[in-house]
Amino acid sequence: MNVKLSLQHLFFILTIAFLASCSNGYIKSGDKEYENLSYSKAITKYEKALKGQPDNLDLKLKLADSHRQMNQSEQAEKYYSEVADSIPFPTEQKRHFAQVLMKNNKYDEARPYLEQYIAANPDDQLAKDMLASTTSVNELKEDTSAYILTELPLDFTVSMFGPSHYKNGIVFAGETEIQSAASTNPWTGYSYLDMFYMEKKSDGTWDIAEKFTENLNGKFHDGPATFNEAQDMIIYTRSAMRNEKKQLVNEKNENQFYLYTSKKVNGEWTEPEELPFNSMSYSVGHPSLTPDGKTLYFSSDKPGGYGGSDLYKSTFDGTSWSEPVNLGKTINTEGNEVFPYTAKDGKLYFSSEGHQTLGGLDVFVAEERAGVWTNPINLAYPLNSSQDDFALIINENDTTGLVSSNRSGVDMIYEYTKVPPIFTVEGVAKLKDTNQPLEGVLVTVVNKTDGDSATYSTKANGRFSFNLLPSKQYVLRGEKEGYFTVSESFETGNKSMEKNVNLVFNIDEIVTSESGTGSGVGAGVGANKTYDVGNVFYDYDKAEIRNDAKPTLDKLVQMLKDNPSISIEVQSHCDSRGPDDYNMRLSNRRAASVVNYLASKGIAKSRLKSKGFGESRPVNGCKDGVECTEAQHQENRRTEFIVLKK
Repeated sequence: MNVKLSLQHLFFILTIAFLASCSNGYIKSGDKEYENLSYSKAITKYEKALKGQPDNLDLKLKLADSHRQMNQSEQAEKYYSEVADSIPFPTEQKRHFAQVLMKNNKYDEARPYLEQYIAANPDDQLAKDMLASTTSVNELKEDTSAYILTELPLDFTVSMFGPSHYKNGIVFAGETEIQSAASTNPWTGYSYLDMFYMEKKSDGTWDIAEKFTENLNGKFHDGPATFNEAQDMIIYTRSAMRNEKKQLVNEKNENQFYLYTSKKVNGEWTEPEELPFNSMSYSVGHPSLTPDGKTLYFSSDKPGGYGGSDLYKSTFDGTSWSEPVNLGKTINTEGNEVFPYTAKDGKLYFSSEGHQTLGGLDVFVAEERAGVWTNPINLAYPLNSSQDDFALIINENDTTGLVSSNRSGVDMIYEYTKVPPIFTVEGVAKLKDTNQPLEGVLVTVVNKTDGDSATYSTKANGRFSFNLLPSKQYVLRGEKEGYFTVSESFETGNKSMEKNVNLVFNIDEIVTSESGTGSGVGAGVGANKTYDVGNVFYDYDKAEIRNDAKPTLDKLVQMLKDNPSISIEVQSHCDSRGPDDYNMRLSNRRAASVVNYLASKGIAKSRLKSKGFGESRPVNGCKDGVECTEAQHQENRRTEFIVLKK
């Protein structure tokens, strides 16, 4: 019995030793594939090694990073998590793990890893942008209906991205299942990239993709591409070639991406030629020609940039391309900026992982004004996702287009349609004194951006409503004979979900008065009416307008502009503290300061008068000798106005 157990024990030990020995061999060959950027092969080797060494945390970390490089965020998270639960995490990997978590919509879990990484690397702006993204993601995901996305069919390719308009369809870059070992891309395990053409049929569906042209698709990577408006010239990305069968490598055994161009002559594409700014030291790719064909935008990791891949532009003078110019730090970051696209309105669309994103690459838009780029705007969800979203192009109608994304786990091209935003303004006109609905108010909405307008006369319920356009400036005005005209200015945004602007027009009847009269306590003339301006505060023993009073007085300015035919008298009052004659002088100075402020805002002085009443017209019982609270005294320190008879 003991002999049998010993033999079993020995067999178990030998089996473990054998598996460990095999695992070491797999690790060694996996490391070689990893160093050669053959991540798909490295994963295969490492997974075999893990069967013999299931507790090898260093091996799991390599698997995690290999899956990350392959954009397989769920698998990467699995191995990162197993390592993070067992050992202190390597600092550099904390940022990588955080990015994987963000791609998997786990922003709260990513935040502490980024905070720890930034504590050790306080100058890493990319990590800071990622950290900021974890808190701003809800805002970017707020508008879920801004776009409708539909994926294109993967009939012939296993992935597709980087579309460019061509004839009745698109030319894009794609991978296929491998035909032979010699044609395998070691990074992904599929074919090298080729350019494909896919045509859109009259019924709106897409035909099966086919190879674009054998003249331009070589043995290694080809695509994506851009065309001039006549579509007889192409510029596209491809592996740098020594000849048609061999890649060109530098002293580090690196094969860079180059930009090549070809022209269509007699229906055939000519032999591709290199653009002048290719280099064995860095890559250039993702070309995009402006609609006039005079400027080429592209991405490159050439030295002297801001980090990662930057966006550059070069201009064509009819003979040659100019030296590329970096688009600058407003566009470029420490991360990667890729896939530029210039629309007909001059706006630049591109993808970035350095600005605040939802996780991976997001699509941004910016425009150049007087030689200066505006801050990029994230196009937000659902056009962008937590995964990589890139290579956007816009159709002729400006409301549809295509965008590439790996949100489904593989690079796909999606058709998108902008959902037109719905904005409405709804409100009610009421008589201010009674709060009752007011009939017959002519409500006018003016689109200040375009100059359009519409009017509506309120019925017995006082209600009104208008449909509005997005991204416009509006003024809403309410008018009725014998009443003050009121107005409200506002802007509509660009969010596509329905937005309501609710307004209540509290409209006062215009009652004219003789100068110096009013309806305050003790005025003795009940038919006249004063209108309370609101709180206009002064410092003790001062008459100058304070900053906190200006918003209140600005409303009075707007009222006078809305009602250009009326003139007013500004009346200021004091509380009962202090000598009567002094308070009279102080209230006169304060009323005059209001008039001066109104005049400084463009109101003609001929429409303005001022008068002080000192402490003679309290609105409560706070007279000399009566003890009152500060709040009660404040009620008497007021500014009013009356409308003067012409």
